Amino acid sequence: MSDFKPNPTHLKRLFEHTHQALRLYYNKQKWSAIYPTLTQLAERFVLCYQTQPNAMHAHLQFYAADYGYTTNLTVNQCILVCAFCYANGYNEAFTEELVIAALSDYLCCSNETNKIARSAVLSKQESKLVQLRHQFVLKMLDSANVPQGQMQRILSRLDKYSTAITGQKALPLYDNTSILVTLAKRIAKAITPRPNVKTFTIVQAIKSLYLGTHNEFAQLSLSALAKQIVLYPGGSLVKYKGQSALILSATHNGHLLVLLDNNRAVGMIKTNKRFTPLYQPISTSDKTLLYSIWFNEQMPEPIMSEHQRVDIWQAISDLGKHQFLEFKAIEKAITPFSQIKLALQVAARQYNRQGQKATTVRHCLTMVGLDIAGLLCQRVLLETLISELHHPFANDVWHKYNHINKVIMVLLSHAQGEQFERLLSPFTAAIYFILYQHSTAVMRRVIPCTEEVEDKGISIAHLFGFGRLSEAKLTSYIESYFKYSDTHQAFLETEAKDKQTLSEDARHIIAIKLLAIYTLGESQTISAWQKQLLEDVLKKMQWQSLANFCDAFIAHSPSCSID
Repeated sequence: MSDFKPNPTHLKRLFEHTHQALRLYYNKQKWSAIYPTLTQLAERFVLCYQTQPNAMHAHLQFYAADYGYTTNLTVNQCILVCAFCYANGYNEAFTEELVIAALSDYLCCSNETNKIARSAVLSKQESKLVQLRHQFVLKMLDSANVPQGQMQRILSRLDKYSTAITGQKALPLYDNTSILVTLAKRIAKAITPRPNVKTFTIVQAIKSLYLGTHNEFAQLSLSALAKQIVLYPGGSLVKYKGQSALILSATHNGHLLVLLDNNRAVGMIKTNKRFTPLYQPISTSDKTLLYSIWFNEQMPEPIMSEHQRVDIWQAISDLGKHQFLEFKAIEKAITPFSQIKLALQVAARQYNRQGQKATTVRHCLTMVGLDIAGLLCQRVLLETLISELHHPFANDVWHKYNHINKVIMVLLSHAQGEQFERLLSPFTAAIYFILYQHSTAVMRRVIPCTEEVEDKGISIAHLFGFGRLSEAKLTSYIESYFKYSDTHQAFLETEAKDKQTLSEDARHIIAIKLLAIYTLGESQTISAWQKQLLEDVLKKMQWQSLANFCDAFIAHSPSCSID
C-alpha cells in the first residue's frame, strides 16, 4: 500500500468526485477523461477503505443529504465492493477494477435514476437510456479508448446477474467477479433510502441475499462481508445512558462512540461497555459526522493483512540463484518450512527404484538427486504461495493446476518418469505468475487451442480464459528465480519465441499445454502444426495416439496421485 493518508477532505471528495464522474456522460467533450477519472477515483476508494474501514462502513448507514440518490447509491456500491474484496483478501489492483465497474453502473443515467427514485415518470427516451445504460457505457468507454477487459465483461452481465442471483431456480452463474459486483449492487440498492420504497438495513440485506441465492460463491462472500461488518461496526447505533450514540469503532475492550443530537455529532465517549449494534439509515448533512470525526487520534488502526510471504520468496530466490546447489545449501534454505519434508518423502518414493524409505531430509535429498531437489523445493514453496493467494477463481485455478499435474503424470507413465519434476515445476511457477500478475484477466472459460497469436505457440493463458502472458514480466520473473532451470527457460520459449524455433524441452511443454486444454476445453479442434507436434511428442513418450492417451487419462480420473 502507498503512503497515502486519508483525511476528512479526501473522504468528502469521494462524494464530490463520484458526483462529478456521474455527470461526464452528459458532456461528450469530456468522454476522453472518463478512464483516468474513474481509475483515480477507484484508487481513492480502495485506499480510504484500507485505512478507514469504520468510516466507510458508516457511510453505508448514512444518506449524505447534500447529494442525490444516484451519488449515494454509487458510493455505497463502491464501498461494498471494497468490503467484499477486503473480506475475501483480494489485492488492491483487482479491487480497483471492480470498483470501476461499480462506478460505471449508472454512469450514463444519473439524472434518470434520480427521477426514478423520486417516483417521477420517465419519457420514452429516458426509459430506453436506463434500460440500455450498460450498452451506452460500453460505447462511451470504447470511444475513450478504455482497454478491453474485466470491467466491460462485468458491465455486459450485470443486469442479467442482478436478476439471476436470487430466485426459485438455481441458474448457473460462472463469473465470480460479476457476482461480487452484483451483490454490492443489490445490497446498495436495498440500503440506500428513497421515497415510497422500503429501506433495508445492511444486516437485513445480507441475510435476504444469503437466503435467496443458490450460488455457493455468493454465500461464502456474503458470510465474509458479514464478518467484516462485525469487525468494523462503524455507523451502527446504540443507546448510551439513555442518549442516542453511534459506534465509531470497536476497541480491544469496548467501543468508541459519538453522541448524537438530531443526527448531529455532539460529543465523543470511550467506554468498556459492549453493545448490540442497531443498523438503520441516517440522513444527515453534518460534516463532522460524515467526514471529520473518523480521523480522531483515538480511532484504532485497522487490522492489516500481509499478502506477500517474504520468507518464502527469499527461500525460492536462494534455491534458484546458483546453477549447482549443494545439499547443505538446499537444507539451509528449506529448514523453516515443514511442508517440504513431506513432499520430499513422497518424491523419494517416486524417484527411488529400490523402494527404500527416506528418513531424514538429507536422505530424501540424496534419493531425489541434486538436479531435482532444488526444483521440487521451489515447487512446494510456490504451491504454498498459490494456496495463500486469494482470488474469486482460486478453486478453479487450483483444479486446473491439478489437471496439468495429471496430464504430466499420465504422459510420463510409459517412460521418462524422472522428468516429472522438471516438467511440472515450470507450470507451478506460471500459475503463481498468472494469479499475481494477471489476476484481473483470469476467467473460468478455456480458450480453444486454435486461437494462436502470430507465429507463437499456444499460451498457458488460454487455460485461464485470456490471450497471452506479459512477455516482459514473465522474462524478468524467470530470470530472477529460475535462471538455471532448463525447463523454466523452455517454458519462456513457448510463450515468447517463434513456434518453428522451439527446443525439444519447449516442444514437450507445448504438448502438455495442448493436452491440458484439449482434455479440459469444450473445443477439441487443433491446427495441423499442433497435431503434428502432439503426435511426435506422444510417440516419443511411447503413446500410440492422442486417442490412446485420452483413454488412459480418463481412466486415471477423477483423481490421480504422483506417488
